[in-house]
Amino acid sequence: MARYSRQIIDSVLERTDLVRLIDTRVSLKKKGKDYWACCPFHHEKTASFSVSADKQIYYCFGCHVHGNALDFLMAYERLGFLEALEMLADQAGVVLPKEEISSESDQRLPALRAVLERSLALYRAALGGSPQAQQYWQSRGITAKSIEDFELGYAPEGQRILAELGKTPRERELLLDAGVLGKSSEGRLYERFRGRIIFAIRDGRGRLSGLAGRSIDGREPKYLNSPETPLYHKAQILFGLDRARNGIRRMQKVVLVEGYLDVISLHQAGVDYAVAASGTALGETQLETLFRASNEVILCFDGDRAGRQAAQRAVALSPSHLRPGRLLRVLFLPEGEDPDSLVRTQGAQAFTNLLSAAKPAVDVYLEFLQADYDLQRGDELAQFRRLARAFLDRLADPDLAMVYQERLQLRPAGIPATPPAMSVHVPVQVSPWRGAWGRLLALFLRHPEAPGWAGLDAALLRRFRTNRGEMAALARALEISAEITHLSSQTLCLALAEEPDGESYLALAMQDADAEDPLQTEEVVPRAVERANEELRRLRSLALGRLGDRSGIGSLTAEERAELRRNLRQKRAAKVAQR
Repeated sequence: MARYSRQIIDSVLERTDLVRLIDTRVSLKKKGKDYWACCPFHHEKTASFSVSADKQIYYCFGCHVHGNALDFLMAYERLGFLEALEMLADQAGVVLPKEEISSESDQRLPALRAVLERSLALYRAALGGSPQAQQYWQSRGITAKSIEDFELGYAPEGQRILAELGKTPRERELLLDAGVLGKSSEGRLYERFRGRIIFAIRDGRGRLSGLAGRSIDGREPKYLNSPETPLYHKAQILFGLDRARNGIRRMQKVVLVEGYLDVISLHQAGVDYAVAASGTALGETQLETLFRASNEVILCFDGDRAGRQAAQRAVALSPSHLRPGRLLRVLFLPEGEDPDSLVRTQGAQAFTNLLSAAKPAVDVYLEFLQADYDLQRGDELAQFRRLARAFLDRLADPDLAMVYQERLQLRPAGIPATPPAMSVHVPVQVSPWRGAWGRLLALFLRHPEAPGWAGLDAALLRRFRTNRGEMAALARALEISAEITHLSSQTLCLALAEEPDGESYLALAMQDADAEDPLQTEEVVPRAVERANEELRRLRSLALGRLGDRSGIGSLTAEERAELRRNLRQKRAAKVAQR
């Protein structure tokens, strides 16, 4: 994976207009100095999604989602970090440096991928010379266009790969490490996929990661995938995801099926939002990848015993992934049918009609669980309720958990039987930090790079940070800013967003400040800092005076007495200056 420096990432963000980026996807309206829209990440009727042109960050006062251009692209387009960065860089005209390789294993990746691509090219060329393989694809109803689109091929018997691509020890080593060749216990090299039709396995970015072979002459195993290699990690790959992204975005859902041929047949029939797990049962990483692709995931399983067992394993993984706004449903096909056979015999419409009958994953889990117990028996009912409660307690969506707790009468004590009605629109949040110190904090959040802040007596501020929440918040913001190399309102706000009071920081920073003239910032900040220092010195003098009154001047240290005298002189000088 490429590792780009902070400077490279910042240069891309600096050349990106966040308002324009979001406005091409969500209609923004200018109000004051910022832009507003209904939040694209939760349902609402009144705009609470704010985009700041000067800070180049967005914040929703309803659901509190926030971030910069990279965060928005990753969330809205459901891209990985590198994909989003590359897209922004391309739009901004920034040439990203070549991947920075950090390990010996990484250095081999381009060479491994190259030899894998060359092997696939040979397999694709060999398909035309195999009547048996061509007849197999015809018997499955796979068109020439699908063969081309999905890069299907055939691995002939014999030693073709070794003869053409493995002429040197170095080439044979790469073929072995890429999983194209295997090695017997006697040390003999052999071609792993010989005599099989070939599927190209690409990752979500379209990069070739591995191969799969299916026997067409009855030999076992029926399917043979690449072994684990530096390129291919079966627990992370979803077959067809690179080709399904447009369909997923259009349909706002993704369907997971069990087989590679199911995916190809569905895409050929127009159901181009289908993917499959690669050589393994659905795992945690793949499930999260599905949800990154779409908030609605439908798991489609054959109706036989193996399909039901696979479904049971899948729904058992679901609780931590079922966050608010996500839908996970399960569809069991009629006995004896799979997606491939269904669309070939009944058409795509028959399959899409069945999708509407998919059940919520929680229902499916509870049905599987209930089947193990006789609920007419008190002890078995109690065991069922305990296990059901344990499952529901793990759900990441508290509202979803409450619905099922109510339905099964598992509601914990103290929670009302009917949850309070929630308004679709959450009123704009007002920061709890107000008054003079709140205004000073807001000014700092908007212009942290102003040189005048260096004059603020941070030591005194830390001393009195417990006096007011605004003072503590400003002190923490100053501490965070000191750790930021390229300080700006954007970087500071995003860093503070991760703090316990992050929402309050963002709410204050994003509140309209049209009265503030940015051209006068260099004058405004020093004046605000001086007023703050005067107040801090006043508080310090009062504290020292109270200590002297309580315990006598002699109780003060020499430094404290000197500080008290200095504060009094500064106070008198300030009064004289005001006359």
